Amino acid sequence: MIDHPVQFDVQLLSRTARVHVLTWLVLLVAVGTLGTSALYGALYLALPALVALVVGQQGAEAYRTRYAPKVVTALRWLAAAYGFMWMLTDVLPTAQGSPVDLRVELSGQPTVGSALLRLITSLPALFLLMLLSVVATVLWVVAALVVVVRERLPESVARFIAVTLRYQFRLVAYHLSLVDRYPALHEGAVAQAPA
Repeated sequence: MIDHPVQFDVQLLSRTARVHVLTWLVLLVAVGTLGTSALYGALYLALPALVALVVGQQGAEAYRTRYAPKVVTALRWLAAAYGFMWMLTDVLPTAQGSPVDLRVELSGQPTVGSALLRLITSLPALFLLMLLSVVATVLWVVAALVVVVRERLPESVARFIAVTLRYQFRLVAYHLSLVDRYPALHEGAVAQAPA
């Protein structure tokens, strides 16, 4: 099987401190009060339109060389932030690196039409992501309780969350015309926690 051009790998924690559960809960409540679902909806509609605008005005090559690397840098930071928020790591996202590694092999050949068409072609992947996210959210709550008791995130939950995040970033990269390959759910590397 050919590797997907978007890889999301994470080094899992061997031990998760109980105090982090409270930190994660406070941050999630803070983020939730911002009305993120409306923001995600606006971004879903706006981002392909922005790509189409840049491609229409400056050309696909300018998008690939000038803008796409900056977008990938922002996505790498977001991947680290999501890894932190979903309890996969206890390292805050910084520019210095993270146990979360997002790699995007730029392969998109966007046109104005193909960028706008992503609004429709991304929908099936978006619905699958929504389903995975609901399951991951329920598992996150269960895992938070397990962390409070055992100070360890269940590996099966961590793997499911990592697969969900990998799929999310594959969808985002496709939606932004960074890659032409449709999001795939197959596994990538999730390093086991040290014993």
